Amino acid sequence: MLPDEVHRLLTGLPEAGEWEPVFPLLTTDPDGAPRICLLSRAEFQAAPDAIRVVLRSRRTSANLRRTGVAVLQAVGADTSYAIRVALGRTLSDGSALAAELTVTAVEADTLGIPLRPMTYEVDPALAETENWAGNAALFARLSDPDG
Repeated sequence: MLPDEVHRLLTGLPEAGEWEPVFPLLTTDPDGAPRICLLSRAEFQAAPDAIRVVLRSRRTSANLRRTGVAVLQAVGADTSYAIRVALGRTLSDGSALAAELTVTAVEADTLGIPLRPMTYEVDPALAETENWAGNAALFARLSDPDG
């Protein structure tokens, strides 16, 4: 189950001109080396016990399909969260992998001191460059049991 703070962090869409958090997704390459894929809120849909994600990285997608597990990091006001997930239902449109990730554990790490997540400034062209409309279509298909 996602803590309320994590659900809030993952929910919503980036807005042009605003500074937005970056969410590292950690998978493992075939040789055992860690691979980090940086994601934005445009690439997530969060539910209390699952996270839908759209991945356009071939290596990260292959790693997730091969191992079936990953860790997503989210940083709140004073807590860093390591969200362990397991691969569930998937589909692809040829350029991206859409996946439902079941939350298997959430580890909270805090000293009670203020934290700031890694952020990026949303460029107005980013929605087109990263195909956010395509992400929304994949999320709709993933939400449909017949999709």
